[in-house]
Amino acid sequence: MNLEQTRSTMNLMKTPALALTLWATTALAQNANVVNAYNYMQDGDLGKAAEYIEPAIANETTMGKEKTWRYRGDIYRLIALGDKAELKAKYPDAMQRAIESYLRAVELDVKGSYRTENIRALGGLQGASVNAGNEAFTAQQFDQAVGYYQQSQRIAKAFNQVDTLALFNMALAYDSKGDAAKAIESYKECLAVGYTKPEVYRYLSLQYKKSGDMESAIRTLAEGRTKYPQSKEMIQEQLGLLLETGRSEEAEKVVAEAIAADPNNALFHFVQGNLFDGKASPKEGTAPSEADANTWYDKAEASYKRCTELDPTFFDAWFNLGAIYNNRAATCYEKANTIKDNEKYNKAKKECDDIYLKAVPFFEKAHELQPEDVATIQQLMKLYAKTNDQARYDALKAKLPK
Repeated sequence: MNLEQTRSTMNLMKTPALALTLWATTALAQNANVVNAYNYMQDGDLGKAAEYIEPAIANETTMGKEKTWRYRGDIYRLIALGDKAELKAKYPDAMQRAIESYLRAVELDVKGSYRTENIRALGGLQGASVNAGNEAFTAQQFDQAVGYYQQSQRIAKAFNQVDTLALFNMALAYDSKGDAAKAIESYKECLAVGYTKPEVYRYLSLQYKKSGDMESAIRTLAEGRTKYPQSKEMIQEQLGLLLETGRSEEAEKVVAEAIAADPNNALFHFVQGNLFDGKASPKEGTAPSEADANTWYDKAEASYKRCTELDPTFFDAWFNLGAIYNNRAATCYEKANTIKDNEKYNKAKKECDDIYLKAVPFFEKAHELQPEDVATIQQLMKLYAKTNDQARYDALKAKLPK
């Protein structure tokens, strides 16, 4: 063997030993980083601790150790929950780093040696995430709020649970932000996981309405009422949607349920009167017979009067009571005008006048409540003209806009 060959052989023999030495040196360095990070954390120098722990999670020697991630979680948890503004500014994602670190530590802790410590820390961070989300929400920083609520959800999901409060609050944040699609998605997720409070149905319905999906808005409230049939808010909103979409038959059923649930609600009695009123003199379709019309007018009058008993200041109920007698008188006059016999006509006309004049006290009460309402003034002027009450006629005429 010549000299050159001998040297090559010796170099080949030294290479594994050198690699092993380098690996050992690197491993020691990374282990030292973990120890240094822990020591700086214990000393309260969290900035230095963070600097030392980051290389350790990127190195194959220490990245697979539960301790590395648990220490990292401790460091960033202390930063996130501490009061050092400069550290919070340097590590704005400290809470997120802490959460991901503890979750990784739980995965690596196959023997469960530190499971209690890691889960306890995650529980604290979960509560802190919700609180931080609430603070951001109050400050109208909705994107930040969503981020915090998502962190809380991430912890819960890691243990096959759902943080329903965080989920609902996240929906509210999307709602307040004006992101209808995300709000709808989150509200629906609330219902899917069993968080079925009345507010979820109501807010989801409102989002559908804002999006122009009236069918889904109505269906959502109907579903909600299967769980909360006596919810006054849901009844009222369901009724409003049905009226808005012209579903009077469905609305009539719902308003009856509303009155049963809240019999002293003047508004419900007014709406019921309005529905009966509409049946007596429909704006579209076939008009009912005189007998049927009078039946619906009687029901409408009873509902309006109940409304005014419960709320004597309910202007529209007083006005509509007067309008009922206007409408009844109009039908009566129309029928009387077909009579050819003069004596019979005069008798019939007198009966119509009597019906018409029954409107006076109702319109007068409406005028008392809203003295400037032009429609009420005009109706009363016609009635005073009918009774030749010139003084009252002139007084009201003076109130009309020039």
